[in-house]
Amino acid sequence: REGLLDYDGRVRSEWVDDHPGQVVATVAQMTWARGTEKVLRSGDALTGMPAWLQWQIDELNELVYRIRAKLTSLQRKVIVALTTTDVHARDILDDMVTQEVDRIDDFMWQMQLRYY
Repeated sequence: REGLLDYDGRVRSEWVDDHPGQVVATVAQMTWARGTEKVLRSGDALTGMPAWLQWQIDELNELVYRIRAKLTSLQRKVIVALTTTDVHARDILDDMVTQEVDRIDDFMWQMQLRYY
């Protein structure tokens, strides 16, 4: 809970350093699901989804930048795990953009494992 409350208003690539790996993994998946649903419920998902995808790509690039820096073994493991999750999330969003998913009840979204 503390990790989720701390997530908003922080630079994500720095936020990961302040929380245990399992908290990072769980909060990242929760915020991805919430963000995706927010776009789908916005009434303009066909415009919002590409922007949300771009945000995901930008955040992923920040993690790639971080992984090239000097990190402790634990920091590297957490960031590698988060990067793996983010690549999967990016790929899902890319498919959703390509298939023009614009509804919360679209099967492409319904078949995704989501954390709330």
